[in-house]
Amino acid sequence: MLRSAVVCLGLLVAQSVQDLPAQNSTRKLRAAPSALAARVGEAMPWQPDLATALAVAQRTGKRVLWYVPTVAGSPMDRKAEIDRYLRGGPFSWPPTVAWLGEHFVPVAEVPKGALQQRYGLLRQRFIEPGYLVLDAEGREQLRVDQITTLQPEWFEAPLRALVGSPREGPLGEAVLGPAWQRYRALDRQGAIDLAEAVLAADPGPGIAAEAEFLVGAALCRDQQREAANVRWAAAAARLPEQPLAWKMALEAEDLGPFGRGFEDFLPVAAAELAAPPVAGSRAVAPWPVAALWQRSVQFLTDLDWGDGVLRDSAYDFGGTDSLPNVHAAVTCLAGRALLAAERRTAAGRLQLPDALRARVAAQLERIRGQAESEAWLALSDRDEILWARAYALQFLVEWRALRGGRAGGAGTDAGAAGPGAAGPGTAVQRAAAALLALQPDSGAWFHEYANPFASATALLALHAAQAAGAEVDAERIAKGLAALAHNRTAMGAFTYGHTTRGAPRATVEAAAGRMPLCELALFVHGKSDQAALAQAVTQGFRHHGLLAAVRKYDDHADQHGYGGFFFWFDMLGRAMATMQLADAELQKAMRGELLQQVLALPEFDGVFVDSHELGRGYGTAMALLCLDLLDG
Repeated sequence: MLRSAVVCLGLLVAQSVQDLPAQNSTRKLRAAPSALAARVGEAMPWQPDLATALAVAQRTGKRVLWYVPTVAGSPMDRKAEIDRYLRGGPFSWPPTVAWLGEHFVPVAEVPKGALQQRYGLLRQRFIEPGYLVLDAEGREQLRVDQITTLQPEWFEAPLRALVGSPREGPLGEAVLGPAWQRYRALDRQGAIDLAEAVLAADPGPGIAAEAEFLVGAALCRDQQREAANVRWAAAAARLPEQPLAWKMALEAEDLGPFGRGFEDFLPVAAAELAAPPVAGSRAVAPWPVAALWQRSVQFLTDLDWGDGVLRDSAYDFGGTDSLPNVHAAVTCLAGRALLAAERRTAAGRLQLPDALRARVAAQLERIRGQAESEAWLALSDRDEILWARAYALQFLVEWRALRGGRAGGAGTDAGAAGPGAAGPGTAVQRAAAALLALQPDSGAWFHEYANPFASATALLALHAAQAAGAEVDAERIAKGLAALAHNRTAMGAFTYGHTTRGAPRATVEAAAGRMPLCELALFVHGKSDQAALAQAVTQGFRHHGLLAAVRKYDDHADQHGYGGFFFWFDMLGRAMATMQLADAELQKAMRGELLQQVLALPEFDGVFVDSHELGRGYGTAMALLCLDLLDG
């Protein structure tokens, strides 16, 4: 009965998406949590406002934990969603909630006016979500913002260091300690078996809720997401007064931090727990490159729902009807990153455990099947399908280069049996044709609007297809190159949108992020030169700080139009362009600098993110593609 209800709910959501206007709809259907799921965070003993919290702190001698879900004037688009991640994450974990209530006076308040000014909780100076710790007189003792990764021990660590209360005991209930140990050792089935044994002993509701959550978590990370959702929904309905039931309901509705990859319960390095957090959830010490690859690859396999598709991205600026194409694009980027890991493993440059290698191989087969098909796409959407088409083409080209003729499936050219074989395979040819078919008469490709960086992405993917032997209409390429060059100013800056009248207008400062990618597209097709390419890359480095400053925002956030969703996109474009520089000394210097920038960016758990809306699957895939180029 429960499974039928879940299936019916899925059909209703699918129907609501299909009912959207056929093309270029920007209508957003952002689901609200159910009444049960909306209770996440209620277990925290919140005070009604900061003034009351300070008064209680003065009476009790405790500090105030001021959770700041957002700030007035913030450009963040999905404020409610990231607020739910915190409330459904550490503020729903029973041991954390109990410890926070013992040592702090918690309050959740959006700062405004004089309060906002007093504590400097201003746009770009404090990027939500985060918190402040104040003494009873209102003096600030600790500040943490830009939180995009959650784990109970990490979340508690700076607070425990402040009050001198080291963590003791297991992650949750002691009886579930062995099950959590199995989970943390990536033995998901072992964790499930031990948790089920605890449940069979008919424990109290608190232990039962934690055991049920653990079973669902293990299923989710074992690529059985639909089974996890069913399990969580049933447990939440059975234990409605337990805080973890509210969390399970949120996760079952695909609104929680765990299912979307922002939370996990894996071990954290001692160095990370011992040091104060740097810029929110970033790592405080460099990760070894090999360990970074292994952790990030494991994470990308964990996000697979079982059909190869990564659905953690919530990027819906093109409307809810565009989400299947966003998921397809992210999946193909993840597939390219997994191909890079497989290639490095085959070359002896990366060692992955046998079980993870098998996982990667199986997932790549599933992604290849999806990329060769159109069944996973929303073909009526025109806002984001460009990315799905371009990245699928690049994935298929790279698949064929590594694995040979299998890239074409049943219709592959008979002679294309190995790397370097003649003929691109029909899958690559079809993918190139589909991308070309998106080009309008203007020559400028588009996603939500026609623009140079969409055109550059298409032209680079088509160049890769040509290099693999695909036949591509030269006139269409020439039209695309002309449109791209038309948007280039005399200073080498590319406009944000396609110029339809007059001369292109863009400042180098505002365009520096996209300049390397756009110049590279002209260069590989013979319409630019080394001097222009080097200048574009140099400007990307010169103005990198503008891009980095807004990395954790999910919308345009500064006067130049930079936003978090451009960060890894621009970083990969700069990495690709850097590798095409002919000046060996210049390439070496820029390559080294960019590599160090990438290595400084993993979260404390070895995974990457820019905009939370695009998701950690996207950020991790893009970071690995950068590393593959720069650490070659």
